Formats: sequence, C-alpha cells, structure tokens
Amino acid sequence: PRPVHLSIPLDVFKAPDDRLASRRTTARRRAPDGAQVEAAAAILNSAKRPVILAGGGAVSAAAEVKALAEKIGAAVVPTIAAKGILPDDHPLALEVTVDRPATQAFVHDADAVLLVGTELAEPDIWLDGRLPMTGKIIRIDIDPATLVRDYDVDVAMEADSKLALAAITETVAPAAGFRESNAIAELRAAERAGLSPLEQKHVRVLDSLRNAIPDDGVIYTDMTQLAYTGYAFYRSALPRTWHFPAGFGTLGYALPAAIGGKIASPKTPVAVIVGDGGFQFTLQELGTAVENKLPLAIILWNNNSLAQIRDGMIARDIPTIGVNQHNPDFVKLAEAYGCRTAEPQSFAELEAAVKAAFAADGPTVIHVQESAPFLGASQSA
Repeated sequence: PRPVHLSIPLDVFKAPDDRLASRRTTARRRAPDGAQVEAAAAILNSAKRPVILAGGGAVSAAAEVKALAEKIGAAVVPTIAAKGILPDDHPLALEVTVDRPATQAFVHDADAVLLVGTELAEPDIWLDGRLPMTGKIIRIDIDPATLVRDYDVDVAMEADSKLALAAITETVAPAAGFRESNAIAELRAAERAGLSPLEQKHVRVLDSLRNAIPDDGVIYTDMTQLAYTGYAFYRSALPRTWHFPAGFGTLGYALPAAIGGKIASPKTPVAVIVGDGGFQFTLQELGTAVENKLPLAIILWNNNSLAQIRDGMIARDIPTIGVNQHNPDFVKLAEAYGCRTAEPQSFAELEAAVKAAFAADGPTVIHVQESAPFLGASQSA
C-alpha cells in the first residue's frame, strides 16, 4: 500500500486549547518483594568475599550502596555510569576498572556478587561474552528483561534500587569487615602499577585537574585517550560528576553536553575534556558558549591524531591512513570565536588556568599538547 501523508492545517496549529492543565501522576518506586529480600540477605550473610557491582541505575541510591557495603564489608565495583557512587578514597571502593583483567579476576573470585542497576554491557567489560562470576548472584533492576539477560542469577529482584538496597541493609546481619582487609587496596595499587607509560602521563594530568576541580565539579568527556584513562583513574567524590559517551562512542559529545549541563546548573563548575580529533566534530559550539557567556574550562588534549584508532592500526600492522589529520591552530581558532585561551607549560599553570576558567564570564580553551615537556615522556607516537 502507498504511504499516507497527513498534513495539519496552519489554523489548527494556532487554535486555542482551553482545557485545564493537570499534573501527571508520578509513578511510584517499585518496592522489593519481601521473600526476595530475605533470600538476598541470606546469601550475603554467608558470603566471605561479597562484591557490589553498581551501574547507572543505582546512582540515585549512592547512600544506600554505601550503607550496605559498610554493613557487610563488601567491595564496591562501579561501572562508568556509576563512577563516584562511592567516593574513590573510600576503603571499600574500587576504581572503574571492571574492564581490566585484575578486577575481573577479583569479581570472578567473589563468593557473592550483587548486581544493581547495570546491564553489564559490552562497553562496561570489553569482553567477548559475559563477565565470569563463580559466586552466587543477586540482581536488582527495574527492567524485568535485564534481570534475565546474559546471566543465571540466584535472586532476581524487580525493584527500585534505592528501596531494594535499603531493605536488604535492614535485613542483613553486620559483618566484622571485609575479610581480606588489604585486598581492595592491593588491587587498586596493582591496577595502577600496570598502567602503560602513556596512561601514567594521563594520570599525572588527571591528578592535576582534580586539584583544580572541586568535588561537585562536573566533567563532560569526549572520546579521547585522556578520558579513557580518566573514567577509571580520575578521582571522583560524587556520582553524576563524570560524563562519558560509552556505548556509541560519540565523537564531539563533550562540548555540547557541557553547554547543556552548565545552562541546567549555572552554579556548578563545569569542565570539558576533549581530544583534537573529537573537538573538530562540534567546535562550532564555541560560538554558543560565548553567546551565553558560559564559564567552561575546556581542556583540549592534542596528540595530533585519532590516536586510539591509530594505535590500534599500528598494533595490527595496518597502514595509518586517515588518522593523522591536519589540525588548525586551536588557540587562534578559539580566540576567533571570542574565547579565552591558555597554553600551560607546567602543572601549576594548568591548575591555575582551570580555576580561572571557572571564574570567567565565558569559555576558556586550555590547549595541552601531549608532547609538552612538563608532562614527561611516554611511548605515544
């Protein structure tokens, strides 16, 4: 059959609507089933090495995650979407390293794993298949399809994460503490000790940025190697303060997302981490930031390439075609838009530039060359 095209007359668009406005009913949070709460508590009571693996569906339940973890002495492993759900300096917190082998082995050896608000999607674990787990599995999600996705679980709880975690915490018996008291600290140290020279350079930059960005500061990141290291090793104190386009891997996401974030929360310090390749997908939005006088700290990490793709080509002995683009003079370009600019030559200058950007009356492009001498050496080409 031929498609039917309907058109709405212009006078209908302009017609008045005299119906009274009404407030829509807010959906109630789904409470957990009592029997399932008891079953989950029984598993956790008998566990010696419990792990809570939290995703983006649990970020509204950060306080409940913390309360349960502390009561039973469980290690908390966040996905990228749950970064900061437990402050990174908390002794029970692992960093966002569930995609790295040592952390995967740690989860594998846990005798009880509580999955809350996470699909454990491919960008979370970067495995061809499922995350291997040998312990009993409790899964909490509001989506019934997710509860039976990929994993056979011992308790599948279709419920709001906040209500479910609170009920389990009230029911479970307190533990004396994590049975392997040094295991979390040792694992975190091992993950950092295994970083490549380039990732170590990234960590130095990320630590410097952390010195300049307050706990409640929000960072919008693009697809760039600095952010790939950052989603694991930038030290977050709160959830919803690190935004990264996992999944589709959207180049050019960071700047327009930060503009929206700053307009929505004008008193919140907002920073951008973007690479030279991704920046050129949406750099025209500098005009929007200038027009709206948004004090964004835009950290432009310049390695003069689409480096992750380039490095993958080199590793596979593929000619590096189309990944070493011709870049403009980013400082002159930013100035042409009316932005403030900075090219720091030390960590002190980097931190000062970020702090000054938060106090400005418009965006600041902070241009950082990966090869800058103050950053130290790396194996990056």
